[in-house]
Amino acid sequence: MNFDELLKTLHQDYLTALPKKILLIGEQVLAGNASDLRESFHKLKGTGRTYGMPEVSDLAAVVEQVCLNFPKNAVTAAGHALEILKDIHAARKQSRAHALEGDSRFSAIQKLLQN
Repeated sequence: MNFDELLKTLHQDYLTALPKKILLIGEQVLAGNASDLRESFHKLKGTGRTYGMPEVSDLAAVVEQVCLNFPKNAVTAAGHALEILKDIHAARKQSRAHALEGDSRFSAIQKLLQN
C-alpha cells in the first residue's frame, strides 16, 4: 500500500467513525457538561485536519474556545456544531467538502465567543 492509498484508507476509517463521535456529542449536549464537550471538540480539532477533513478541525477549534472561555454558551455552541457535523459527514460521504463560511450556524457559534 502506497502513501496515498494509506491516507485514503485513514480518511475512510475516520468518516466511518464520525457518526459515533456525533452521537457522543449529542449525549454530552443533553447532559450539558461543558468540560466533556470541550474534550470532545478538542479531540476533533486535532484529528479532523489529520484525516483530511479540515472543516471538522476548524469547527471544533471554535467550539472548544467557546467551551473554555464561555462555558455558559457551550451547550448552545455544541448544539449548532452537532448539526454542522452531520452535514459535514453527509457531504464527505459524497466526496464533497462542507464550507463553514456562509453557514449561519457557524456564524452563530463564532458570535458566542463575544458573549
